[in-house]
Amino acid sequence: MQKTKRPADELAEMIRDGLAEEGFGVHVNSNPRTGWDVVISSDKCTENAQLRAEAMAVELRRAYDLEV
Repeated sequence: MQKTKRPADELAEMIRDGLAEEGFGVHVNSNPRTGWDVVISSDKCTENAQLRAEAMAVELRRAYDLEV
């Protein structure tokens, strides 16, 4: 199955929308092993948000590749 390529900012927006919380920065970076990774940044505690974002990324990687 051919996956759709999406730019990093679109993938980050999908995850940000999925978190449904304000105040989190979402960054998508290329990763040779998985295709792409997600990193959460915030002044708040981000451990729970990072775990949720990684779970969303697992699902999104099934449909989308990172456009480089």
